[in-house]
Amino acid sequence: MTADTLTVSCVQFTARDDDKDRNLETCLRLIDRAAAQGGQLVVLPELWTGLGYSGPDCYRAIAEPVPGPTTELLASKAREHGLHIVGSLYAEASGGGHHNLAPLIGPDGKILGSYAKTHLFDAPDRVDIPGGIRESDKVLAGDDLPVFDTELGPLGLTVCSDLRFPEVYRVLTLRGARIVVCASAFLSPRLDHWEFFIRARAAENQIFVVASGQVGTEPVSGIGFVGRSMIADPWGTVVATASDTEGVVTSRLDLGLIETMRNRYPLLDQRRPDLYKDLVS
Repeated sequence: MTADTLTVSCVQFTARDDDKDRNLETCLRLIDRAAAQGGQLVVLPELWTGLGYSGPDCYRAIAEPVPGPTTELLASKAREHGLHIVGSLYAEASGGGHHNLAPLIGPDGKILGSYAKTHLFDAPDRVDIPGGIRESDKVLAGDDLPVFDTELGPLGLTVCSDLRFPEVYRVLTLRGARIVVCASAFLSPRLDHWEFFIRARAAENQIFVVASGQVGTEPVSGIGFVGRSMIADPWGTVVATASDTEGVVTSRLDLGLIETMRNRYPLLDQRRPDLYKDLVS
């Protein structure tokens, strides 16, 4: 890697509610594949150790402490291949309860920090999901939008439905993020929304968005996912998309494109915060 380039990989697969060990084995195998493709930042899906959608309490059996056994497995892979790895899982929260947590692991195997999903997916009246979904019945919402200083540059983390809130990505950008990761389990058939939001968040902030997702249909719950893990550049162009199968998509990013786009069209300098007060009212 030079100062102006970075190779990123998105891992996608279907995490089963009834086989956490299988999920771990699949993910570790795909991390090896991402490393073989030159990935330096590997983005895993949301809730990749198990989705917890097949029953009201099954997430409790999937959840574990962070740091814990699963993050140690990721740490071992990070050390083996010299990777940064991030993806979300059910994690036990301090003081009780659980978070949908995305720990960021550095190439030395240490957890550089964690992001707890802030915008939970509460959609109790969706007609395409029997019984609807209320994520807030399972996990506590996070209350911060951190940007992590890494060897790869300043990195922002988001999880799935955060993607629908432009304020999240703007705050991360204003805090210095040049790459924002989205670990997702975006539900089908919302493919148009998935691509639209990724491209919009990248273009409006002139950043790279690296988004990985669950794919296929989880066999226990019967819920399907978009897949199509995707990487968009600061112009909003999709530079890589995964196929509709388990696998890895890898792309080499020209980080200099961020400054090129901002010099051509200095959107961030042209903001009018005095006009946006209603956004926080």
